[in-house]
Amino acid sequence: METRKTIILLLGVCLLSGPLVNKIQAQADSAAPIPNKAKGGAEKMLLAGEVFTIWQNNKIKGLPANNTFGADPLGLMLMPLVKLTDRLFLDVQVEVDANPGLGGGASVNLNEAIIYYHLASGVNVFAGNFQPRSGLYEGVLDDFTNRFCTTPIGMGIGSATQSGAGIQGGIQCGYSKLLYQVYVANGPRLTVDSTGATNGQMDYSNYTDNNQGKAIGGEIGLLPFSNSSLEIGVSGQYAPTTGDAGSPLENISNKTVAGYLNYYHTFSPVMVRLQGQYEYTQTQGYNLYSNPSDTTILVPKFTNQLRGWYGGITFRLSGSQSIFLSNLELGGRLGQLTLPQGTPWGANNPWNQTTICLTYWFTWKTPVNLAYDIITQSGSPTQTSIVVRGMWFF
Repeated sequence: METRKTIILLLGVCLLSGPLVNKIQAQADSAAPIPNKAKGGAEKMLLAGEVFTIWQNNKIKGLPANNTFGADPLGLMLMPLVKLTDRLFLDVQVEVDANPGLGGGASVNLNEAIIYYHLASGVNVFAGNFQPRSGLYEGVLDDFTNRFCTTPIGMGIGSATQSGAGIQGGIQCGYSKLLYQVYVANGPRLTVDSTGATNGQMDYSNYTDNNQGKAIGGEIGLLPFSNSSLEIGVSGQYAPTTGDAGSPLENISNKTVAGYLNYYHTFSPVMVRLQGQYEYTQTQGYNLYSNPSDTTILVPKFTNQLRGWYGGITFRLSGSQSIFLSNLELGGRLGQLTLPQGTPWGANNPWNQTTICLTYWFTWKTPVNLAYDIITQSGSPTQTSIVVRGMWFF
């Protein structure tokens, strides 16, 4: 699977000569140490990462004043992988953005910090601040392998980076392989907003738990073919308590479910890739009062559920005799997001997205994307955007 994590771990196998995790398994180095050299388990580090730039122009039809331009002229993602012992590894992901056009200023974000322990073949224990495998887009793909450049409108509504511990690995079943992940985490925090603007949404930015309850989740993915050209899977998470400890809303629950498919095959001379995901999240409904003893409802109970999906296809003339044509990849994607009904931040009709993207691969780790997005909703003006993104993975 062409994922950023897989690339890092594959390089780590070569450079660190140790067992790594996340879709690959390797045996611990059993060779005798060379005299007067560092023994197995000595601290070593592999530094991988990416440099990227994004330029984007947005326009709302019929509203010239809303024709806006934004840019993230230079971004840097650093992903050091440190070998602490033959079985213990530290994986960190730090993002540095200089984004005056998109975010208002430079920022430094810690995306992940995870300790992995290789317990046995196909069994890896981990703990830290991690992104759960949650379907295809959040769990397998990333900026580097996202052929469509822009974010699918229906994604990002499920589980996000959180603190916890779990177990993951892969089991060989003949020609097929079964991937799994099971974890316990602090889970999200319920947003309580008396204005109703964000009430009922989930916040995953908390490093510590806001109550005594824990979220449980996991994923099962199947790669039925020996060449791993097809992956199908399902994932989910359940958090029984999301409100602050001791508050009337402490026991409000949240659940998310995702199902996905990722497939590629070469029909000479064209390589075709299919991707799709369905995602669903629901938060238990509740009335929001000004205080526990006041029955004046500020925000009434509503069915707080979000649904999103996307499906895409790409074509690449990988077998063309022309180097230029063989490096081009054309993609098309459809997506939809349905928000909760009857809320200040919801809508009566779903949002629909159509994306066309052209990618040129200078090398396997240096793509340049040009994407055109169209976002529509019945009763609302059409939104369009043109996005140019360049990336170099190292």
